[in-house]
Amino acid sequence: MEYVLGIDSGGTNYRVMAADLQGHTLGSYTGQPANHYCVPEDQVKRIIRESLDTCLGQFGGRRSDCRYLVVGTTGLDSDQDGVFLRELYGQIPGLDCPQYIVNDAELAHYTVTGGRGVLVISGTGSIGFGRDSQGHSARAGGWSCTILGDEGSGTWVSKRALRQLGRWLDGAAAEGVLIRRLCEELSVYTREDLNNIAVRIANPPWKPPELGKLVNEAAAAGDPDAVTILKEAAALMITIAEDVANALRLSEKEPGFPLGVWGSNILKSPVLYDEFCALAARLFPGSPIVRPTRTATEGAVQLALERLSAGQTTSSAVC
Repeated sequence: MEYVLGIDSGGTNYRVMAADLQGHTLGSYTGQPANHYCVPEDQVKRIIRESLDTCLGQFGGRRSDCRYLVVGTTGLDSDQDGVFLRELYGQIPGLDCPQYIVNDAELAHYTVTGGRGVLVISGTGSIGFGRDSQGHSARAGGWSCTILGDEGSGTWVSKRALRQLGRWLDGAAAEGVLIRRLCEELSVYTREDLNNIAVRIANPPWKPPELGKLVNEAAAAGDPDAVTILKEAAALMITIAEDVANALRLSEKEPGFPLGVWGSNILKSPVLYDEFCALAARLFPGSPIVRPTRTATEGAVQLALERLSAGQTTSSAVC
């Protein structure tokens, strides 16, 4: 049976979906992340091949029957990354079809907007991507948190909440719902307690506690500090959107361009989302806010079918 493959290789999961040439889903699988910056190369190869074969096993598919592969992946940020990933997927035995490999932000952009306008992502990390009607593209953000990147993301919200806890320990912030919930969740009551968390974050993989849900709950309960944190995150996200739009001169050339949003940090936070929409209405009047209606793997499958139908058969890796 002939089919196409769509892959969403993010920092949290490795997702594969197969569909027949009419777009009907044949199989899907979610495995461990396969970011080559964080996982050894031999393990990346194992995860990819095992994930593919598990998906194909659901419908008895053979690698040789794949007609197109689209991959949206984290860790594609340079020409060198493109060369590495093109070779990585091109060397999978039996998978000889055309391959189109893009940064996962570009895949999300296509999935949400259809391929035109601006998309901002606020999940664990943050990034923006855009494309105009002539096909010119731009991206902004996506830098490591170690150089103050990931602004407005779930990671940023968590660190900002910890900083607010530090202000309370300094005697500079009042104790409210957010502080009480943070102390309870993290068992932090002294400077030493908070410093111990800070030391853990200071070492790879620099991962703070995931506190976004807690901050949202505190904001819903009316805590002003939690609301401030989420509004600050929204302001950072709109700056990323503005950077992409300015790079493409979209407000000048294509006013009313679609502005997409993606990622649990913004989509699951009413305060952050509403503030982002309010800022966007002032900065980009006439631009509709577009929320996702399908998954990244569904978008990858649709893109694979479109490229196959259009005869776009040159394998490539685009950052």
